[in-house]
Amino acid sequence: MSSGEILGYPLPNWNSIAGWNFNAILSEFRSITGIPDASMYSDAQCATLINYYYQYVLPKELKIFWGYTYHTFFTQPDVDQYPAPANFQTLNPAAYVDGFPLEWYLSPDTFYSDYPQQENRNPVGFGTGSFNNFTFQIPAFPVLARSVYVTDGTQIAQDNGAGRFVDPNNDYDLLVGTINYVTGTVVGLEFPVPPIANANVTAVSQTFIPARPRGILFYRNQFYIDSTEAVRDSVNMFVLRPVPGLVHKIKMEGIQVPSPMINYTDVPFRADLGPLIALGAALHRFKLFNQMGQYDQYLPEYNRFKDVCMQDTYEELIYTRSVPTF
Repeated sequence: MSSGEILGYPLPNWNSIAGWNFNAILSEFRSITGIPDASMYSDAQCATLINYYYQYVLPKELKIFWGYTYHTFFTQPDVDQYPAPANFQTLNPAAYVDGFPLEWYLSPDTFYSDYPQQENRNPVGFGTGSFNNFTFQIPAFPVLARSVYVTDGTQIAQDNGAGRFVDPNNDYDLLVGTINYVTGTVVGLEFPVPPIANANVTAVSQTFIPARPRGILFYRNQFYIDSTEAVRDSVNMFVLRPVPGLVHKIKMEGIQVPSPMINYTDVPFRADLGPLIALGAALHRFKLFNQMGQYDQYLPEYNRFKDVCMQDTYEELIYTRSVPTF
């Protein structure tokens, strides 16, 4: 056994442990699990378990103050929906618009009960069997983006939020025609097939009175089209009511999902989390390999380090009077 080993296992990099970078966490993980050699379990395999615990388990198990941060975005006039950031958990945060509190909603039922979606239905033309170019004025404007659809009773042209129309019955293919949301003017709309003779062409839309928002809904605005990471991270939206008529600053609290540790010099978002991350990842590996005796052996140590990392949060809560959230 060399001077750089303990019981045949390589020593962690003690010069790095003070900062608990990824190299130190990896060394600790290998020591706990008894896999000192990369030929037994590669660094990439170790990193997968370490980062899974660090990014997706630890933030839910430890509600430490250092995990919270702010997300800020600015509204645009007459735009009610805004993409939520990827890797950001927004579970009942405090949210503000220009410093004024916003009411936070996670349920569309409650949100749209407080801010009803009232649609206007207006006849805008009729079919002849050959005519297929419709220009008309929606009488109630401004028009809420993504609220408009025009139909001949069979075909549907739906606005895409960017002033164009798509066919929801045909993979949302782009159609000819435009809409001006401010004036409610639709120009040159064409269906895939000319409406049949005597078919009523109807436009359905929502209007609004712009004002400073008072409520915000956080909700997935569409189902997953496929299972890619990019799609998963693009479908969560913030919806504001009333619809803003000016530029406003929206600021909210949330928990940011930590970025993965890739380089050996990368560090967790808090210095004292190193041992806990190594232990949490080790428990996962014990479970994968059905090493339940070792799992039970290290579980008390894992719980101990959870308490260690939560101590400053406990202290803060002990000396702070509880404030009801309702």
